[in-house]
Amino acid sequence: MNNSSRVILNTSIVYIQLIVNTILGLFITRFILQALGEEDYGIYMLVAGVVTMLNVLNSSMSNTAMRYMGHSLGSGDIENTKKTFATTMNIHFFLGGLMILVLEIGGWVMFGFFLNIPEAKLFSAKVIYQFMIVTTFISIISVPFDAVINAHENMLFFSLMNILECVLKLLLAVFLLLGTGDLLIVYGFFTMVIGVVMRIIKQIYCTRHYEEVTWKIKVYKDKGLTKSILSFTGWELFASLAAICQGQLRSVLMNMFFGVKINAAEGIGSRVNTQVNMVSIGVTRAITPQMNKAEGAENRQRMLFLAKTGIKFTTFIFSLLAVPFALEAKFILGVWLVTVPEYAVIFCQFALALQLLDKLTWQIGNAIRAAGRIKEYQIVSGSLPIIGIVVSFFVFNAGYSPVSAYVVEMCMLCVMMLVRFGFGKWLLNLSPMSVIKEASLPVVIPMILSFILVLIVHQNMVEGWFRLLIVFSIFMSTYTIVFYVFGITKDERMILQNIVNSLLAKIRSKY
Repeated sequence: MNNSSRVILNTSIVYIQLIVNTILGLFITRFILQALGEEDYGIYMLVAGVVTMLNVLNSSMSNTAMRYMGHSLGSGDIENTKKTFATTMNIHFFLGGLMILVLEIGGWVMFGFFLNIPEAKLFSAKVIYQFMIVTTFISIISVPFDAVINAHENMLFFSLMNILECVLKLLLAVFLLLGTGDLLIVYGFFTMVIGVVMRIIKQIYCTRHYEEVTWKIKVYKDKGLTKSILSFTGWELFASLAAICQGQLRSVLMNMFFGVKINAAEGIGSRVNTQVNMVSIGVTRAITPQMNKAEGAENRQRMLFLAKTGIKFTTFIFSLLAVPFALEAKFILGVWLVTVPEYAVIFCQFALALQLLDKLTWQIGNAIRAAGRIKEYQIVSGSLPIIGIVVSFFVFNAGYSPVSAYVVEMCMLCVMMLVRFGFGKWLLNLSPMSVIKEASLPVVIPMILSFILVLIVHQNMVEGWFRLLIVFSIFMSTYTIVFYVFGITKDERMILQNIVNSLLAKIRSKY
């Protein structure tokens, strides 16, 4: 199977999984909010926010592991691949232990001095925090297995595992609806159990299917490789932990100034953003292994081409759903949650807007990671979220609303976009104008034109199911047509047409 076909197949598999997970995820959030109530749900999102932020941390560490596994697989040297996996595994056990220490100390500080939790719920909050620490450790030591699966581009198994995890969480949500007692502790405990089960399954599968993976922990005396991976991981962790601190400390600040109910609204915004973002993850998951292998084969031109292609199509796919969702957020959340926490709608809209802006330059960061020159880039990109939190504290202290934190974050993101352009030019000789002309403008202009049209329709209709249908239909159809005609190149259009013709031919041959 050639590279283009593999990308297409893997993207299709991931999208099927994402559609299933998105649908299940909507029910999971609704059932959990209904079972726990607004206050308990807010406490969970505050205390166990570390799990929500783990997506950022795991993605970062997985990028490191995938980069080195992809490079070693590209070399065709199985002994080097075994050594790379074993070294990565040992490093992640060390990082997992270090994270336990950090979280235990951090928990003592937060519960003792910062968190505003009702006395009656304090014990439950402390218990679920311990469950989440275990979940964090399990998640970290699972990263090398995820990296191996991704490096081998086995998206079928990866997607099946994600669906299984989502189904287990749905069953847990239904159980909470029917259960009694301290449901907050029950939810935290079974979330931990699900993490352990997923880790065991991945290890068994990888051990049986990939030669480089073994049950035994081996220590290879390759100081150069260990130092290289540790250095890369360290700088990745620096930026990721900064992003985690941004999300978690923002929650803590909101809790300090506005109470636990505001955390429920923030949790809803975060969950919606995660679910909608899933529609664009398929392209990223399919392209990233190809970028790593291209760089490993010293094909910089193809790697940068894939980065620009990733910007264009991830932005298109995400905005295809995010823009109409943002317009109809009030109605959708009302139907979905029945009782909508205050600020939930505006938090959702800001979260989606931030994600959309981030898509326009995100792949430049991935290209820098693929090239391996990340130290200076991570120092700058990791510092910006911390600056944003400090500014948010002073903004809240001055009496501004919770929404102001998102305004500050948006300003920091605009600076981050300029930073990516600058480092892309410096480290990769990637022209900012080429990214804007070839990747950003071809998707932004069709999006703006379609948004103006659908906004006019939205403002002149009464809220309800009919307007929801019209808004989504008009935006998605108009945007797709304009993007297809003006946003993609002739070669990209030919590739898409060949894919469609190939799929139709296969369908006709079977039926």
